[in-house]
Amino acid sequence: MLKLRVITALVLFPLALYVILFLNNSSFALVMGIVTLIAAYEWAGFAKFPSALSKMAFVLIVATIIYSIWLINFILSAQVMNMVSGGFWLFALLLIFAYPASAGWWKNKTPIIAIMGVFLLTLTWYSLIAIHSITELHIGQGKITGPYLVLSVMMLVWTADTGAYFSGRRFGKNKLAPAISPGKSREGVYGGLLLAIILALIFTLINQGDVRDYIQIILITLVTVIFSVVGDLMESMFKRQASLKDSGRILPGHGGILDRIDSVTAAAPIFYIALSMTYLSKHL
Repeated sequence: MLKLRVITALVLFPLALYVILFLNNSSFALVMGIVTLIAAYEWAGFAKFPSALSKMAFVLIVATIIYSIWLINFILSAQVMNMVSGGFWLFALLLIFAYPASAGWWKNKTPIIAIMGVFLLTLTWYSLIAIHSITELHIGQGKITGPYLVLSVMMLVWTADTGAYFSGRRFGKNKLAPAISPGKSREGVYGGLLLAIILALIFTLINQGDVRDYIQIILITLVTVIFSVVGDLMESMFKRQASLKDSGRILPGHGGILDRIDSVTAAAPIFYIALSMTYLSKHL
């Protein structure tokens, strides 16, 4: 199994880098749209749609919403979309804190789980495309473009996951959310946050940032990583109620698409909100 996971990761990593860094925004949106629709089919499994046809109908709904957003060229302002994203993920946080009592509101209720999936998936897609479309951002003495900002989100998530894995194995004693994901510990989260902050400090140092840059980038890192954990727990919560080990089987050794992007579903929208409140505030 480990060998299969490594091989899959070695194939996916350079492919992901190419898609993020070298495709134009329209092509990136298309590829991310395809990934989102595969994830939508997997989410339909969480909602327990009774047939493949009903699952495809759900995928079509998500596709229609995504295409509509793209067709009207993001006519909804970034502020409105950020308010929707922020409201959704705060609501998700409440569901996680109140679990398992909160499950009584949505467990075995296909329409509610489906609506939650529509919001989660379309907001993830929107945020990634919006970040990728940023022409130029000035951080300290450096400049960073949208594709590298998308890569920054991914690197924060990957770094936090790595830090959480090793610190959790070495120091993990206190469970984070035992009813949702028994393997996660608070010490793991702290380790992930610490490693992500170190990465952010190095990035700011390289770009010769001032004190304000250090404060803003640390805050952006903190909220992004914290909500990446929320995204992970959100998927685990719905997956547990659906009695599923993995969201799918499309990625050998890794499970489904949702199993790979669960952290990103929350990290990307929150990262974009944080950017909008700091470095992009004058342009929105």
